[in-house]
Amino acid sequence: MQNSDELAEEYLGLVEKQKESEGKAVDSFTRGDMETCYVSGAQSMEQLQEGFEGTFGQAVGSLKRGFLVRRKGWNGKGMFLFLRPFDSLNDEYIIDTVKSLPYNFKEWVKAHPNAGGGRFFTQYICMKAADGTIVNGWLASQTDMLSEDWVLVDPNE
Repeated sequence: MQNSDELAEEYLGLVEKQKESEGKAVDSFTRGDMETCYVSGAQSMEQLQEGFEGTFGQAVGSLKRGFLVRRKGWNGKGMFLFLRPFDSLNDEYIIDTVKSLPYNFKEWVKAHPNAGGGRFFTQYICMKAADGTIVNGWLASQTDMLSEDWVLVDPNE
């Protein structure tokens, strides 16, 4: 995994190339150029980098950006995590269409109509388990949270 300084150096190289292509002196960096390099480096540290292992925090950052993640240390074949995004559903759709909600909740929705429109469902982390099932509301263990072997998953593998 690259650290912030290494990522900033990488971005600095991109700024140098840009200046060269514009015919500007490569050694004439402005404060803004330098700050952009370090901010870009820091922002890229918030998520996992392709080909590198990372922390649980970086894995969560990647999930929030729509990536699939897993631990290298997991034994189950094909296991990975993804984020189920928040959703807003109107009462009629909940009652008539949604299969994953229990009958009694639907009865409650009927008895307590939401005049404001949709009902907000929060986001949650799901796991695709080794047997192919989807586990809703996956919870990380202490070991998972402290491990630094988190990686991005190629959705085509």
